[in-house]
Amino acid sequence: MVHMTLSDTQLSRPRPQKLFHPVEEPLSTFPIQSVRIDWDRLIAKRPTVLQTIDTMPAYLIKPEVLTLLEAEKHPTYRLILDLMWTTGARISEILALTPSSFIDDGYDFGVILKTLKQRPGRPSKASIQRSPKRYVPIVDFALQDRIQSYLYARRFRKTERIFPMARQTVNRHITALVERVGGSPFAISAHTFRHSFAIHLLLHGRPLKYVSQLLGHKSIDSTEIYTNVLTIDGGHFLEGVDFH
Repeated sequence: MVHMTLSDTQLSRPRPQKLFHPVEEPLSTFPIQSVRIDWDRLIAKRPTVLQTIDTMPAYLIKPEVLTLLEAEKHPTYRLILDLMWTTGARISEILALTPSSFIDDGYDFGVILKTLKQRPGRPSKASIQRSPKRYVPIVDFALQDRIQSYLYARRFRKTERIFPMARQTVNRHITALVERVGGSPFAISAHTFRHSFAIHLLLHGRPLKYVSQLLGHKSIDSTEIYTNVLTIDGGHFLEGVDFH
């Protein structure tokens, strides 16, 4: 498959739509097409998960993430949060993005992430050049439009970083945002969005191997920690087992 990077003309051209015909429902080829999730129950169970699993990182549930996104009015930080939430990228990987990182081949829209470990400050050019790459689809049309509009309005050079800031700057902004919406019982950083992304996919029944690939983990063992969110709520397994 041949991939094309986004040019200015492509950024300004809206995706084709049928003006006088109803939009057809997209076909889903994945076996699990819909799930019902009790968000309140998951939030209530989270303290138990964090208290009983020593290596379990703090995470957010979809309604909490949406609250933060809706409260974020700065277009640059809103896009950073959206990208972390929908791609599971590390903040260092987000800060390394350039206009050429985004791919639209006419069928799918996505981003090529350079797998970078968490380090202070902005990623160095040397670390970016030697890092392996991975492709993450972006299927949300509203986010696609926001990315294209942002790149078109800012007129970045092809290889220019679109977020010229340090990781600490983003984390300070997230801390202030969390305080603005009422605070949190645990610390929330940019990396929290990565953990939340992984758990969100597993809650929707996506294969662990695929989630691991999207996260850029070398081993699936690193991804298995997130499955504790699925297994901690196991009281139903004891239903029907009489002890007295």
